[in-house]
Amino acid sequence: MAQGLFVTFEGIDGSGKSTQSRRLDAHLRAAGRDPLLTREPGGSEGAEEIRRLLVEGDPDRWSPETEILLFTAARRDHLEKTIGPALAAGRIVICDRFADSTRVYQAA
Repeated sequence: MAQGLFVTFEGIDGSGKSTQSRRLDAHLRAAGRDPLLTREPGGSEGAEEIRRLLVEGDPDRWSPETEILLFTAARRDHLEKTIGPALAAGRIVICDRFADSTRVYQAA
């Protein structure tokens, strides 16, 4: 079986990442493909739980070091449970944000 393809959409908030991700997903489905549309932070059960910790509540409650550890834990779970298995099955994975966003937000 052929290895899958991993496509990420990156950009500032409101730039159309989610819209373009959904459009690509719809286009591939219309062409008879079976892509996986996912997002970060999130994308797996564990990563979605961590996402809630990151986006809900007081945004200043986490130090930058703690925040990057949470993002990293979410990504690891997402890779193990969602992205990796889909790629191994030969699927196209479309991800709304990935590692580039983490680097940019942590540098800000």
